[in-house]
Amino acid sequence: MLNKGNMKRSHGAIIIMLCILTGVIFYIGSRFFSVAATHSVDNVNLEQRAQNLYKTQDQETVKRGQIYDSIGNVLAENSSVYTAIIVLQKDQPNYVKANQVSAVSQEIANELGGDANYYQKIIKNGIAHNYFQVQFGNNGSNISQEKYRDIKKKKIPGLIFEAHPARLYPNGQFASDLIGATSSTGTNQIKGISGIEASWNQKLQEQAGVSANNIKNGNLSQQTKSVEAKNGYDIYTTLNTKLQSTVEDKMNELQSDLQPKQAFAAIVDTKTGDIVAETQRPTYNATTKAGFGGFWSNILVQEPFEPGSVLKGITLASAIDTNNWNGNDTYHSGQIQIDDKVVKDWNDGAGWGQISYSDGIALSSNVAMVLTEQKMGPKTWGKYLDRFQFTKPTNMGFNSESTGSMNFRYPIEQANTAFGQGIKVTPAQMLQAYSAIAGNGEEIKPNIISKIVDPNTQKVIYSAKREKVSKPIKKSTAAATRKELENVIYNVKGLGSMYAIPNVRTTGKSGTAQISTSSGYTQPGDNSNEIHSWMGMAPSDNPRYMMYIVVKEPQSNTNNIAKDMSNVFVSTMQQALQMDNSDKKAVISDRQQTKIPTVKNETVTKAETEIEANHLKTETVGDGQLVKDQYPAGGQKTILNQRIFLLAGGNIKVPNMQGWSKKDVKNWGRLVDIKINASGEGLLTEQSVLPETRIADGIHEITVKFKTP
Repeated sequence: MLNKGNMKRSHGAIIIMLCILTGVIFYIGSRFFSVAATHSVDNVNLEQRAQNLYKTQDQETVKRGQIYDSIGNVLAENSSVYTAIIVLQKDQPNYVKANQVSAVSQEIANELGGDANYYQKIIKNGIAHNYFQVQFGNNGSNISQEKYRDIKKKKIPGLIFEAHPARLYPNGQFASDLIGATSSTGTNQIKGISGIEASWNQKLQEQAGVSANNIKNGNLSQQTKSVEAKNGYDIYTTLNTKLQSTVEDKMNELQSDLQPKQAFAAIVDTKTGDIVAETQRPTYNATTKAGFGGFWSNILVQEPFEPGSVLKGITLASAIDTNNWNGNDTYHSGQIQIDDKVVKDWNDGAGWGQISYSDGIALSSNVAMVLTEQKMGPKTWGKYLDRFQFTKPTNMGFNSESTGSMNFRYPIEQANTAFGQGIKVTPAQMLQAYSAIAGNGEEIKPNIISKIVDPNTQKVIYSAKREKVSKPIKKSTAAATRKELENVIYNVKGLGSMYAIPNVRTTGKSGTAQISTSSGYTQPGDNSNEIHSWMGMAPSDNPRYMMYIVVKEPQSNTNNIAKDMSNVFVSTMQQALQMDNSDKKAVISDRQQTKIPTVKNETVTKAETEIEANHLKTETVGDGQLVKDQYPAGGQKTILNQRIFLLAGGNIKVPNMQGWSKKDVKNWGRLVDIKINASGEGLLTEQSVLPETRIADGIHEITVKFKTP
């Protein structure tokens, strides 16, 4: 029996236990009540957590925008590269067996290169560690589509491939400094690292689409968030594929012969500022990155240099514009003293005696330009350098564009700029400045982008227009400058006779610049340590194209400098000047399909050129000047010689549809909102409304008959 003391202690323990149990039950109950009321625990929303568990995301396939030439030839497109993988797990339908390792390693080595032992070691190590699969580092990465297809045909045991997005440049080494290159990030997203690919990366970049569904009130299909998938914008450049191919070939010849440290060439449409062909050396293959190196710069906008005598054309124009030039006046050539400095003509100061200023231009006399700068005065000359937009970026759209620089404080510096020393410019700045001389005195911005198209809607979101940046000289000055510069080519004393284009009056200015170093300028006459250049225009009286060529520090065959540079200029300019619309056809394969260009919002003339260049027919509806709509829409593929309708608005008339297909007739009716009553099959033989009848006269429907030929 328990004594009274023990019973009291037992009752006390029971009471304590009941109190603890009651407290626990109360705590648990309050927590359940709190969760039920707030749907959260420790600041974590349980409903949101549950929804996240059930949420599904479907990412839609999108692609980076493509880059084209001016009429739709592909310059940069989307592709895939592959990574080779060997499957090791026996539960997979295709895996490498232990007794196959040696043979498989040898087959892979035959396809991917390297030693079979390298592959065998990786595979055996994977088997020993019970890995699911193994890869082969750089040896098995970035496999091209062509190589992938070849290897896949071998049906090597255990070998599978993983695809990754890539960028393909079908022309290889082709305006690579302008088009640019890309790299893939860790998320398999392609990003531009140079050229247009980098500078317009935001426009080209695709936007992945995600549709997110979650569970709410038992409804699994209720959508709470969706992001629309969008392809990147397509960019059409101003490049002409045929001219670009010629420039590349000719510059390869120059590069092979002269071995310059750098070289550059660009040809510009003087009426629009469009760069129709451009290249530089060194260059690279954007697909393989061969030649890209650890550092890359775009000579067009990122490499300022002292232009030398080509700048004398700017000095000449400024002097003519201020009535400080008379080509018949004479001066004593050779040398001129400026304070304690001496400026010499390029023949070591020997000069050519007493000569005219026109002869001075023909002979590229430094003294003639110094005297001309002194006539203008440094204040006026400095004003013209500013009016020609030197030391200012062209803002033509590339990242990290240089502004150039100029020393202009002292008389010797002011004199030096008159013949192209003491001032650094980019080729883009020089092309922009000379556009005033090649045209009517208006300076126009160089342009490389023709239009930008949204492939998701086929809308043209940007269309380039001629952009005037300055008017440094009068129209009459420009004409007089071109005439005076003809002396460089046609004066018997001229240094540029090799730049004459057969049967086309040509004008321009050659240049040779010493290179500034820490110990001063290199010595005149040392061709391998000089910058050689040519700016040429044709036809002289009304230039259609302008070309700038720069060769920096040629290391071999320096006696061929003028010969090789003029070969690039004359051959390319001849081709450009002989082009008409039929020469601007797209370069397409033998496949019977072509892509319809997007021409909405373009001028009718330009649109018709683009459509016909892609081996398609045009039917312009109305007499307006701009394309308001097109049918079929741009961006899609069609067979060659199909009819594309361009709605220009204005006065719309019924066309002569004899011989049209039923599809074409219906497409026309759809575009102008006319009902088509058709009978028969084949080609149209009868139409109820006469051609040239105005739609506005009350035409609402047309009856047509078709007959099989």
